[in-house]
Amino acid sequence: MLIKQLNSLFKFLFVLLVFDLSAQSDCMTSDLPFVAGEEVLYDIEYLMSKTWVSAGKVRFKVEDSIFKKHPCLYLEGKGRTLKNYDWFFKVRDKYASFISKETLRPIHFIRRVREGDFQLDYKYDFNYKKNLAYISDYKKNETLHDTLEIINCSFDIMSSVYFSRAINFNKYQKDDTIPLNIILDKKLYKNINIIYKGKDKVTNQNHKTINCIHFQISLIEGTIFKANETMDVFVSDDENRIPIYVEAEILVGSIRVYSKSIKGTKVPMNYLE
Repeated sequence: MLIKQLNSLFKFLFVLLVFDLSAQSDCMTSDLPFVAGEEVLYDIEYLMSKTWVSAGKVRFKVEDSIFKKHPCLYLEGKGRTLKNYDWFFKVRDKYASFISKETLRPIHFIRRVREGDFQLDYKYDFNYKKNLAYISDYKKNETLHDTLEIINCSFDIMSSVYFSRAINFNKYQKDDTIPLNIILDKKLYKNINIIYKGKDKVTNQNHKTINCIHFQISLIEGTIFKANETMDVFVSDDENRIPIYVEAEILVGSIRVYSKSIKGTKVPMNYLE
């Protein structure tokens, strides 16, 4: 069952922090919580019977880049199964976004999926004046083109993950809800909520403890999630807002995601011990 869930599991990890930035008075900010050089590695674990089993790894990184002569920040997330699972179901997924340094808006998004025999290649180009996303779907023998209507302050998966870290949680009370939009698989998902649950302490795999902001996300019922379930997310309560730990129930068992290695942050990580 573990391997059968991995293709959806990687998709889950990339949407775990996709907030609706249009819910804020100003969805763009110049005070970003990330800088070029940031890199975070995560371990994904699955609860099999009563034992947590390592299932895969994900890496997120930020780099300086140029896209069509525009200076950009390049945001990339790559997920893969562990090599001992590759013989049965090999996963090599990539999500990447180019963010204009001038406007701080994403201008180009790439989704490249390699999961067993399944392949998917999407590229999105954004036009915020028309609130449209132009999508290229690369098939084996042809390229399909599509157009998606978006709303103000819409972002692709990767840029949403990073820009959501700039949300000012201090203005919310415990159990306040925040609306959430997700652009996924050529669709715009609306009216999903996150629930602010306050602050807590989390100890990572390296036995380091850090103050965190805790919230829950209402999940989309689908291939691995049950109806009316939520996912718990913990991000560092500092200027970096690094996702530290995530856990959720799925149709068969539970999953959790740990930050394994963090480097290149805007300010040094402030561990308690």
